[in-house]
Amino acid sequence: MRDESNIWLSLCTSLVFAALLFQSVSSMDVRFFAPRLLELCVCYWILSSPATLGIFFAFAVGVLVNLIEGSYIGSASIGLSVVAYMLLSAIYTIRQLDWISQTAIIFLLLGISLALQRIGLAAVGVSSDGLSYLISVLVSAALWRPFNVAMDGARQWLGRLR
Repeated sequence: MRDESNIWLSLCTSLVFAALLFQSVSSMDVRFFAPRLLELCVCYWILSSPATLGIFFAFAVGVLVNLIEGSYIGSASIGLSVVAYMLLSAIYTIRQLDWISQTAIIFLLLGISLALQRIGLAAVGVSSDGLSYLISVLVSAALWRPFNVAMDGARQWLGRLR
């Protein structure tokens, strides 16, 4: 069981850093290879404290992703809400899996999230880049384990500061 006492400071810190990194990378030409840090934050925080954070949190982060990307509001929120629902539905099973299986599940969930985002954008007439978004999903899934360990360490460090 993870400590719930320092969730808000570490949550805000992680979202601010992820948003800053996401914004700096999304303006460059390497955005197809950049990890989806905000989506990884959503997955981490829902798995860490499902009683506190849930679908509304994922929806709000989706709006933040849309604001940073400059796309239609709500296109990323739909996918992240579905991911949050799927994580909450099978949270105890996912927590019991080894890190390789968790990485595979994160890959599938982020792929579903970005596919739903692309479908939402295509519904309003935005042209698609093809399946190139799967490269960033693959990079994000490969970084899931180090990201998870780093977030746990940062959360413990911020808990000691408090």
